[in-house]
Amino acid sequence: MKKFIVFALAVTLVGGMAYANYCARDIVPASTILVPYAVVSMTGSTPNPQGYTTLLTITNVSKDAQIIHITVWNAVSTAVLDWDEVLSGYDMWTINFRDMLTGQWGLFDTSRAATAYPNTGQRDPFEWGPDGRSAYQTPPVPGKLPLPDKTSNLPGAGCNMPYGDMSGYLSLFVPQLLAPMKARTHLGCGTQTVRGDKNATWLTTLGANELFFYVTIDVVNNCNLDFPTTAGYFQNTYRNENVLIGDIIYMNANMNYSEALPAVHIETSPTRYSLASSWMNFYEEKAAAADLPFLYLEPLATALAFRYQNDPAGTRWGIPMTSNIMLWKNFWEFSAPLNNSAGNVNDCGAYMYYSWDEDEHVVTRGVQCPISPCGTAEIDPNVFPFETQMVPVTSANFDLPDKFGWMLVIFPPSYPAGFVDPTPNETLLTRKYMAWGAYKFNYGTYSAAVEAATMANAHCFPTQTLPYLGINYEYLR
Repeated sequence: MKKFIVFALAVTLVGGMAYANYCARDIVPASTILVPYAVVSMTGSTPNPQGYTTLLTITNVSKDAQIIHITVWNAVSTAVLDWDEVLSGYDMWTINFRDMLTGQWGLFDTSRAATAYPNTGQRDPFEWGPDGRSAYQTPPVPGKLPLPDKTSNLPGAGCNMPYGDMSGYLSLFVPQLLAPMKARTHLGCGTQTVRGDKNATWLTTLGANELFFYVTIDVVNNCNLDFPTTAGYFQNTYRNENVLIGDIIYMNANMNYSEALPAVHIETSPTRYSLASSWMNFYEEKAAAADLPFLYLEPLATALAFRYQNDPAGTRWGIPMTSNIMLWKNFWEFSAPLNNSAGNVNDCGAYMYYSWDEDEHVVTRGVQCPISPCGTAEIDPNVFPFETQMVPVTSANFDLPDKFGWMLVIFPPSYPAGFVDPTPNETLLTRKYMAWGAYKFNYGTYSAAVEAATMANAHCFPTQTLPYLGINYEYLR
């Protein structure tokens, strides 16, 4: 949205040490799993079986049976759907979100039936140890795992399982998921208009062909129909147990694309959080005020680094090479209220970015206007106005110095001390933004995805602001 010339990025070691894994972006057992971007191709309000779909797998890595609570949020962060699943010890659960949108919930159900393993009997696992020992033993002994807990040991009230054909309920939530999917124009920012040669085409052509949203999965104490925004959810329902891992697969049969990424693992730690109660929490801006003292979830990044490629003609290696940025953040920027007839994009300052090529060049607007915004003239468009989105890395959306390079995206918590945004909407600078990102590469008919690098987390380490961020330059002589 705004771009500044880089004079110096980092010169000193910053921050402090994270406690164990808390506040680090790592793939470890967590109490909340975030699917930051889920996509299903649509024909109107019906999923297209030949387009994109998203698969999620959740694994309970503990011996204890667990209840997980799934919440589906639309692209402007309205919670529109939730339900529960039960997992026995070491259980794994998979959902194809296309099935969710066709109502075929029986395809991703788990069972509480008394005849379902391990609720009745125990069979020896296939994976026998090298010396012939079974992998399970009760009571636990060194070298063997405890027996998996049965789902029948979980509270049964309110679970409303098993699920089956839910197609009769689609009209209750599909329109809410589709509501943000419409073409958007740009408001500019006060007297500053959006640059005419950078009109964020992906927003001006947005329609319902691809429905995108995000999903959270929480460990809970009991089955319920509460959203995380419900008062008492974190005080009475949420369970501070880091026992889940997850992964995401994106598939597009029509394009012959597939990508896979780890889900975002968000840990809870009441002990660590008590050491720094000023830290920002994941869910903090959504939870009821009375629940804030009971939130102990680590925050996400405040600056991210992506690689990009923008060579659709295949001039380098003879094959078209393009890329997209997937970006989730915890606030949206549209004209309020959202249900107005326009719902236009607010282009005032909510992030800044830098872009380099492979020879360390940083693109500028030219000698007359080397920095954007340019006084009261024009500004770059906000290409990340939703809470979740996937944006093509093209010259219509970004200022790119060449066909290949990397980008640094920075959110207000990592802006430098005393920074004054040249756009008039200073309220955005006080928002506690946090973000996750990944970049998707397209090579002809092939694709791949890589998670973005976390460059700063100013919520945990307040000194990780420009120009220092989270970079260790101790090796410089």
